[in-house]
Amino acid sequence: MKYRIISNDTVRVLLVLSLFAVSVIGFGSLAFAETYDIKIPSGAADPNAPYFWSEKSTGVTTGEITIHPGDSVTWSNSDTAFHTITSVTKDGQVDGFFDSGFFTAGKHYTRQFDDIGDFYYFCSIHPYMNGVVHVVKDPGSVRTIDGVASGYSSDGLGFRVKYVLDTNIQNEVRVDPKDSTLTFVISGDTLSDQVTLILPSELIDNPNTVMIDGSMVDFAIEDTSDGIKMTIPIEPHSKEVKIIGTRVIPEFGFLAMGVLSIGLFSALFLARSKLSLSR
Repeated sequence: MKYRIISNDTVRVLLVLSLFAVSVIGFGSLAFAETYDIKIPSGAADPNAPYFWSEKSTGVTTGEITIHPGDSVTWSNSDTAFHTITSVTKDGQVDGFFDSGFFTAGKHYTRQFDDIGDFYYFCSIHPYMNGVVHVVKDPGSVRTIDGVASGYSSDGLGFRVKYVLDTNIQNEVRVDPKDSTLTFVISGDTLSDQVTLILPSELIDNPNTVMIDGSMVDFAIEDTSDGIKMTIPIEPHSKEVKIIGTRVIPEFGFLAMGVLSIGLFSALFLARSKLSLSR
């Protein structure tokens, strides 16, 4: 049996690549997670204190916070007394789901929440200090699709559609003026329970029907300064969103009209030129 000797340089390269792979995997799972800070202020041990918590980013003092799956909450003790962050039921009974144990001034406790739900807690030493972590589905962020029905607008660039989703929608929107439909295709894998679309009123008239993967769904609609806002329920892993209205602007309509006009003008000009030459 022959053995192949690996050089030290090769070992170093392999080690670096392994660490890089691990860091990429770790980053991929945490890239969109956030950590929220709740401070236990000085004097919180006193039941007559004006408040017992202070959320760092908002200043909310109820101990109540809303986050998304994968996010974490860090409770920091700025008081001189010991405190705990202890999980309880809605009725205030300790349920053992999480417990910081005693921690004193300058110390903190961090808990990551992966499941959707309401997670109640209190300080086991000072039960009047209580709060709740609401973990809700991440609706996603505002994104845009440019150039929808391109060629119709006066600048030839089309229209901009805004949407809110936890993943991307394909930039190629199918515009069918014959059936008065706009079809959006979700390119990523969504875990959301709704998608919000803001459609320019010049793009579609009276959107009255929505199909998700071929099934009709109810939806909420609202006129806003940005256009027609449609909030549409979807199932996780949905792919196709088809919106039907009374009229949809033909894609490339403006350019088609322009090309047709140029064509007619050219034909008339040539015909007139030939007629002049024949005389």
